[in-house]
Order: sequence, then structure tokens, then C-alpha cells
Amino acid sequence: MTATGLLILCSVCAAPPNETPSQVFRTSPAFAAAIRGQSPYDDAGLPPGNFNAAPGTTYQAPLGGAPLGGAPLGSPPANQAFGSDPFLSGGPVLPVPQYDQGLTYGITGPQPYRFGWTTRLDGGYLSASNTDNDAGKFEVWESNLALRYTTPLSQNFILAWTPEVNYRSWQGPSTPNLPGGVYRFASDYELSTPANNPVAMQLGFTSSFASDLRGSTSSDAWQYDARGALFFRLDPTFTVALGAMYLDRVHDQILPYAGVIWAPSNEFEARIMFPKTRISYLLGGAGGYTTWLYGSLEYNIEAYQIDLMGPGGADEQIQIEDYRAMLGLRTDNGMVTGFVEAGYVFARHADFHYGTPDFNIDGGFITRFGLRF
Repeated sequence: MTATGLLILCSVCAAPPNETPSQVFRTSPAFAAAIRGQSPYDDAGLPPGNFNAAPGTTYQAPLGGAPLGGAPLGSPPANQAFGSDPFLSGGPVLPVPQYDQGLTYGITGPQPYRFGWTTRLDGGYLSASNTDNDAGKFEVWESNLALRYTTPLSQNFILAWTPEVNYRSWQGPSTPNLPGGVYRFASDYELSTPANNPVAMQLGFTSSFASDLRGSTSSDAWQYDARGALFFRLDPTFTVALGAMYLDRVHDQILPYAGVIWAPSNEFEARIMFPKTRISYLLGGAGGYTTWLYGSLEYNIEAYQIDLMGPGGADEQIQIEDYRAMLGLRTDNGMVTGFVEAGYVFARHADFHYGTPDFNIDGGFITRFGLRF
């Protein structure tokens, strides 16, 4: 969620006199966050160009042009030492600009870590769609809340912890008799290297409890996911990620955690990757805000233990998977981002662990919206 991949080399603006921007560039949230837990929202609106600047400074890098401080986007400087973090009380240290000399940059602009706490708040709706067992329609409302705490462990490693709460409201079908709502409580841990080398890495682990909170629960309500990847810059506009992920669901899965970014200009970027592909185009900026139009295609899979006795004599565990094609708008002022997107959800399938008959769900309308701050 998002709550979370490919490293993007980000251009940097010149700091005003006697000011030092405090930021460390991270692996692309559009890649990593789509995997973390079951929430696909994490990357949809993370602020590009979100510098951790000292209070009173106004420099950040809106996409497609000069930053607010007036300096043009350009190549990043060499690796630099640590400095103070104005966002953390007591003056702890954090790395100041450590730009990756060998990674791509483009539409997303600078992607620094925001040290301390950040918040993701999202909602979504999947329209009522027929099921293939003639048992009526299936409708979903989604809500997601995640708080992310990020801190430097050393000059070479960044640790992020993300507690999440997710809720799904289900309506229908009549058979099987699914619960009206399911919950997920998760804790994600991510260890990564700053974007300051041509080769970087990311390791992540998520533990979660997913249930309808009815009846008794067993180990089926607990899920443990893992991911890992290496990131390589092949030329100034092209980055490759190679990795894999393990998803603990009804049917455990090992899937690619990989892809490429092609960023030929500051106005266009194509992230061709799994589990989420996104192509973005800069519409423009005014009054401190920048706006992007983007299209995406993503794979989503969720699982919950529910109070439904299966033929196998145990409470069922349900797994629902689908693909989502979306068109969206995102706007950002450097500290707060809002996004709204809509599209089509398809290839939907519900699977059960203990013998309850599986069923397919017809394609339908989907919309999502949220804030990042």
C-alpha cells in the first residue's frame, strides 16, 4: 500500500545560498509499493520532487522544468556526507543529497526519502458485477490507511517501517455466503540502499493478519510476504530491476519483481514492470502545483480467512485476484499529493482453500482516490 522498487536518477535543483537540501533518493515507490501487503494504492500519488528542505526554503523540483529555486534540472552531484535532518526533533543525522550517478530520471522528478512519518489515505470502489455461478452480483468498497516511518541506519542503508490497516466491504454474492466485510492489519519492513550507486538493492518483508474477525482464527489468517531486487542503470534514460517476490496466499506464489523504466525526457516516463506498469505524461504546473496524466495496468491479489465452513471441515480462506487498467490524474505541491483514477477491473477469480467451489467475477468499473502527506 502505501502505502509501496525501480530506482530513478533524479535531477537536482541548486540550493539557495547557505542552504543545504536534506534528502536521500529512494527506489521508486511506483514499483515497490504495489507489492507491499495487499494494497495497490501506495504509489498512485506519492509526491514527486518532495524535498526534505529546511524550514523557510522553497526549493523543490517540479517536473518538466526548473525547480522553484530557479535552477534548471541537471545531472546529480557526487555522493555526499550526512547532515542534520530538519524534519526530526533533536537534530538526528540523515544523508544529504546522495544522487545515483547511474540511474534514470524523468517524469517523476526527484524521489527523495521523507524521513520521519508520512501518511497514505485511500479509498476505492469496484462496481457490482455478475458471478459465473448464477449467485448474483459482487460489489466491493475499499479503504486503506498506512503510516510510514523512514530512518537512516547508516550512510549506506535506509530502513522503513509501515503499519497498515485495510478494510473491504463486500456485497454479494448469495452463494457462497461471504461476510459483509474483511480486515487486514499489516506491518512492512523495507531495507534499501540510497540511490547513490549504479547498482542498488531492496529487501522487504510483510507480516499481516487478514480476517473477517468473526469466529475462530487459525494460521490461515496470518500471511508472510517477501521481496528482493537489484537495480541497474544501463544508460542515462534506461534502468532495469531484477528480482522476485513471495506471496503467502491460498496458493503460495513466487512471481517476478522486475521491470524497466524508460525516461527519454522530463515530460514522459514509461515504467514497464510487474506487478504494475505505469506510463506518465506531465500536463504542466502552476502556482506551486504540478499535474500528471497517467495510465496503469496492475495485478492485484488478496486473501482472508473467513467464517465460512468449507467441505474440508475448516473455516475457509478466500483468495481474490484480478487485473486493473486505470487512467488517472495526480497533482502535487511538493508536500501533499492528491490523485483520482478510474478504469476497468477484469480477469477476476475467487479461489478457496478448503473445497468451497471457486467462482469467476465479470469485469466492471473501478475507481480509486487518495491523499499522500
